[in-house]
Amino acid sequence: MKRWNFKINKTIATTMLSALLTTTSMAVSAQDEIIRGELPPMPEITWIESPDAYQVEEFATDLQVVWSIKFAPDGRMFVTERPGRVRIISADGVMDPQPWLSIEDRIFFQGESGLTGLAFHPDYPSDPRVYVMYTYMTDDGPYNRISYYTEDSGRAGAETILYDELAAQERGGSHSGGTLQFGDDGMLYVATGDAFERQRSDDLEDLAGAVLRITPEGDVPADNPWPGNPIWAHGMRNPHGLSWQPGTGNLFAGDHGPTGEDQLMAHDRIIVLEGGRHHGWPIMVGAIGSPDYVDPILTFVPSSPPGDVMFYTGDLMPELKNDLFVSVLGFQPQDRQNLMRIRFEDAADPTRPTSMERWFNDGEGNSVYGRLRALATGPDGALYVGTSNHDGRQMTPEHRERPDRILRITPR
Repeated sequence: MKRWNFKINKTIATTMLSALLTTTSMAVSAQDEIIRGELPPMPEITWIESPDAYQVEEFATDLQVVWSIKFAPDGRMFVTERPGRVRIISADGVMDPQPWLSIEDRIFFQGESGLTGLAFHPDYPSDPRVYVMYTYMTDDGPYNRISYYTEDSGRAGAETILYDELAAQERGGSHSGGTLQFGDDGMLYVATGDAFERQRSDDLEDLAGAVLRITPEGDVPADNPWPGNPIWAHGMRNPHGLSWQPGTGNLFAGDHGPTGEDQLMAHDRIIVLEGGRHHGWPIMVGAIGSPDYVDPILTFVPSSPPGDVMFYTGDLMPELKNDLFVSVLGFQPQDRQNLMRIRFEDAADPTRPTSMERWFNDGEGNSVYGRLRALATGPDGALYVGTSNHDGRQMTPEHRERPDRILRITPR
């Protein structure tokens, strides 16, 4: 089990000290005002309340704050509920009444914290390890933890803790990150939040506000950018989704923008991550064109906070293949709760967004399904979407008063 020596540096390492404004070469430190960069080009947006070519059915219900959906090789759907349960749902939408895992007694379920990410070992089920990330409470306050449970007779068996005492916020429970994804390289990628202490994202001795890359045993890979350091990329605020682009191998992330820092709002973003690079927070928002930082490919003003990001890879709907789907949260319908479909049709620049559709919202603030978060491509090729209307942030009674559920999208 790894514990990390957390500290919040009040200065930035010399190699990260200079940031270029678009009009001046002034050096800027993380203690100065956040740089307001340009907004990257936004493709044409089409609002589609009900996509004609697709049907949406309720696949499963009676859930609470669906955060992650993953399919096991045998077709079982594993679902994390943020209050502290992993549920099993069969291919025909029947939920096992007994949770695969229940750790509600130790979960800190508040704000954006609780049981979040889930991932299967690359050799599952021959190697029956199932990885989770969750927030728990101690006498010293909340922390995040990365563990795996060894499956035994179809249920969670013994827990092995890989990383402990990762940053969490006690007041509000925000900015825990929480996404787990195994890459084709066999390594586990972990998205962590800044726990609402923005300088932590700038500190390579602090695992907050970063994407970690570790082995299935929790060790630091020898080819990580910073020797002996699990951080693969940093400079993020609150990343909730990771997905690799088919054909390029680029890792895309969704990251939440400011909610008041330096009187800044919005600036949620989609980033193509680069290992060994700083991705801007808390130095900048938008794009500043500096060689020291990675600019986002999209920045949203007004706010479109990304829940999950996922490239569709199924064969059932070939017209969607390799498109990026982003579930958009938002406190209220006027914050544009929707499912974004982003297309990349420029062969010369495959990471340039060329068009965008926003599904399940009429463009005037009327959301069909409320807050959406978890995304998955099923073995049947359907697109599965989990709702998050019971997380305490849904302001519309129509959505708040019914259980969370999983929607299944297929051709009409």
